[in-house]
Amino acid sequence: MKKKLHTLLFVCTSLFIFSWQTNAQLNIQAIDVAGDSISKGFNASEAPCVNTDQEEYNWITGDTHGANFCSPGNENVFSVLERLECDYGANIFTPFPNHAASGARMLKDFVTQASGIKTYLDTQFGPRMAAVFLGHNDNCSGSLTKTNASCSSPDLDPNNYCRTKTDSFEREFRKGLEILMTIPNTRIAVAAPVRVSQLCNFQNKLNCQVPVTCQILWGNTNICGSLTRDCSPTRIVDTYLTMKAYRDILKNVTAEYAAIPDGGISKVVTIGGETVGGTIKASATVFAYSDAAWRSRFKSEQLSCCDCFHPSAAGQDKLGQIMKNGLSCSVVNPCCKDTGDPLTDGKCARTEVKRIFYSGLFY
Repeated sequence: MKKKLHTLLFVCTSLFIFSWQTNAQLNIQAIDVAGDSISKGFNASEAPCVNTDQEEYNWITGDTHGANFCSPGNENVFSVLERLECDYGANIFTPFPNHAASGARMLKDFVTQASGIKTYLDTQFGPRMAAVFLGHNDNCSGSLTKTNASCSSPDLDPNNYCRTKTDSFEREFRKGLEILMTIPNTRIAVAAPVRVSQLCNFQNKLNCQVPVTCQILWGNTNICGSLTRDCSPTRIVDTYLTMKAYRDILKNVTAEYAAIPDGGISKVVTIGGETVGGTIKASATVFAYSDAAWRSRFKSEQLSCCDCFHPSAAGQDKLGQIMKNGLSCSVVNPCCKDTGDPLTDGKCARTEVKRIFYSGLFY
């Protein structure tokens, strides 16, 4: 009987400590984000189409609900920040504008954005949160043709539409994490990219600026042209494989950094022609990874009718929901399934309907 009481006491104490640690980690006081046009709310309003950033619509730092903490605001995007404020009943600080930038790539922009985030968060009370949501433009800023005699940088792949090479992508990701891991008492939350190849499910969606389908719009512009120029099976497969490689890097490297103890030193690696690592991890800084955006099967109404590329307000709201609360798969809400067939997986044609849960940016 005495042994059972000791065991019960140990279990209860462990649960209390776990609950206290989790609540401490989630009691976020300030948020910033490294990201691209998705994290700037580009073209989210749809009516009218403004063809510019609309940061008040963005999925993470949008803050429009005023004194009503549990309202999404008049644009109907309930951001991660607003959802946390609803939980806590208190204001959370964020810079305006946030440190994301339309057109940003992991290759050229993450290190600069991470430095800006550090400068901001170092002035805020903890716990803090630094989110990372990049990779879409490392794929979409590529050329129309797959093979190119020369790309503009040795970091771009001449055999893959001049997209960011995977080793260069990983090098820059590590360099940015080296900066963020020096901010104490901070949650470094890394999100997998959206499965961009799903765009080709919406070729017949109508554009709301000109009376044409998305496919006609894509064919006359260069909006992720390496994929959307004709949405051929080859382009879909190439995009899916590229984005999956980026996603795998984000997942694996984040797990590596998450295993570093407080005061520990990151592994020194040589990758993409440079040596990276050797930074001391600040106290009470944790790493989290979410696969939710990668697994999410987005719907037509979640795609902006203005440019057939960016999330609409409904899409931004969906991102806010799954990044905060995670993604639950079911018959009603199917998720993208990885089957090993890049064409099928790229279009999210096979779905997961069993009850599987993918965590958001929180435990």
